[in-house]
Amino acid sequence: MKRPVMKLIQEVDTRWNSTFLMLQRLFKERQSVGAAVAMLKTDVRPLSSEDYETAAACLQLLAPFYQATVELSEEKRVSESKVIPMTKMLMLYLHDTKGKIGHNTTTLLGQNLVSLMQKRFDTTENQTALTLSTLLDPRFKTIGFYNQVQAQTSIKRLTAQCSQLMRCTPPDTLTEEQPSTSAQPAPENPSSTYLWDKLDRDASEARRARNATADATVEVQRYLTDPPLDRSEDPLVYWLKHQNVYPHLFQLAKLFYARQHRQFLASELSQNVEKL
Repeated sequence: MKRPVMKLIQEVDTRWNSTFLMLQRLFKERQSVGAAVAMLKTDVRPLSSEDYETAAACLQLLAPFYQATVELSEEKRVSESKVIPMTKMLMLYLHDTKGKIGHNTTTLLGQNLVSLMQKRFDTTENQTALTLSTLLDPRFKTIGFYNQVQAQTSIKRLTAQCSQLMRCTPPDTLTEEQPSTSAQPAPENPSSTYLWDKLDRDASEARRARNATADATVEVQRYLTDPPLDRSEDPLVYWLKHQNVYPHLFQLAKLFYARQHRQFLASELSQNVEKL
C-alpha cells in the first residue's frame, strides 16, 4: 500500500494515555489493519465502520486528557498551580462536549468521566497547597477555579498567610518597605508604671495584628486586580519583576515554587536512577 511501516500500540494499564494512543494509531492505520486482517485468513472479525466511528468519537472526547497529561509531564517550571485550572477546563469540556458528539458509547464514556473526576477531584479546591499555588500563579489567580466560592475562601487563606508573614518579618528584611495602612503608635507615657505593662503589650500586639491584616488585604487585592498574564508567559519571571511591588506575596510565591522545584528535581533523580 506504499505506506510507512507503523506498529500498532498496545494498551498498558501502567502507561498514561496508552488507551488513547492505541485507539489513535488503530484509527489512523484502519485501512492497513483491515487489509492485513483480510489476508490472514483467521476467525478474527475485522472492525466495522461503526467501530471506527466509535473510536473516532472516543478520541475526540479523550484528546484534552491526553493534552493535559503530556503538558504536565513536560512541565519544567511550575506544575502544581496548573492542577486546579486543568481540572476546571476538563470538566467544562466534558459538560460541553458529551452531549454534542451524538454517539451513545461516547455519551456514556463522558458521563463516566464526569463521575470519576468529581469523585477524584472533589476536594482539590480545598487543599491549601494547590489553591495558594493557583492564586499565586499570575496566569490564573481566581479565574483558574471551578468553584468561585472556594476561590474566595482561598483568598482569605492567602491573606491570612500574608498577614502572618508581615507580623513575623521585620520591614527591613523585605526588598522594599511598603507603606502601611496602620496608624502610628501612641507615644510612650513617661508616667506609666508596671501596673499597665501587660495590658499595653496586649493592646500593642492587637494593633499590630489588625494592621498586618489590613496591609495584607491591600497587597492581596492589588495583586488580584492586576490583569492575568498570558498563559504562555513565565510566572517566575513575573515574580522577579514584581518582587518590590508585592514583597510579601513574593516571599510566599518563592516558598511554593521552591517546593515544586525540589519535587521536580527529586522526580528527575528518581527517573535517572531507574535508568541505571
